[in-house]
Amino acid sequence: MHPPFVNGRTLARWQAWSSDLLAARACLLLAGVMGLVYFSVWTREDPNPLLLWFGLHLEDWNPEIIWRSVTYAFVHGNAMHLAFNLAGLLIIGPKVERIGGFETLLKVFFAGAVIGGAAHLVLAPPEQRGIPLVGASGGITALLLWLTTTSPDGRTWPVKVSGRSLGLGVILAEACLLAGAWFLREINFGPVAHACHLGGAIIGWGMARRLLRSSPKLEDLRKERARRESADGPSNLL
Repeated sequence: MHPPFVNGRTLARWQAWSSDLLAARACLLLAGVMGLVYFSVWTREDPNPLLLWFGLHLEDWNPEIIWRSVTYAFVHGNAMHLAFNLAGLLIIGPKVERIGGFETLLKVFFAGAVIGGAAHLVLAPPEQRGIPLVGASGGITALLLWLTTTSPDGRTWPVKVSGRSLGLGVILAEACLLAGAWFLREINFGPVAHACHLGGAIIGWGMARRLLRSSPKLEDLRKERARRESADGPSNLL
């Protein structure tokens, strides 16, 4: 039985998500590190030195401190920023980890963070590049596009559209918003790193496409099974 205000489909969805979440070791590890870093930074009297040190920006950028392309993803500007990114990670991440496993989730997340950060440094308007980039949204966007590409007909709660439509919509929206930040500078688009999101989305899509190309297709598996059965002969069939 379940409470009368919760229908069976909703209850099943929550049970499936909670089961995936409890098994998502990589996802929980990333979330724990983000929370630990947030409290380590924001419990200081002046968090700005750490934000500048770990954030990604063009000032003093050189290959010796390329580690900032990873560390920036674990630092967040405020509690709301952290909450939004944790929500995205905990909704999307468990599904990615269930499909691809522990290593795949980490690879996609860090690839999205690194490529998203690089895209921000190259493609963002100059006034944004001078501000330290912080937050995990590049890696989370990569996870989202990996999921929507590997499961194009699936639906990711709470968005009730197909994965194919959601993934395409994210890429187009971020590209349009980035173009607007360049060509409509009189409009304040806010401190959102659309170039980082776009870079993460593209690398997530690319990694998923590569996986799908290397995976055996159902028709190929059927042909291989038929070939083996034909070679064995009817006397060896069960």
